Amino acid sequence: MECKKCKTENDKNSNFCVNCGTRLKDVCNCWIKKEPYNCGESKCPSYRLHKKIINQK
Repeated sequence: MECKKCKTENDKNSNFCVNCGTRLKDVCNCWIKKEPYNCGESKCPSYRLHKKIINQK
């Protein structure tokens, strides 16, 4: 799956881009709820954690 923002190729199951952290899907495969879920980026614990990791690079 290609990121629309940075064009990095990601695994088809990825919720966020491994390079820039952009959300790749409207409905993520949520690792907290263990089901497809759309909580929105600002409320998503996985998104916040991923952005922290990306920003430390």
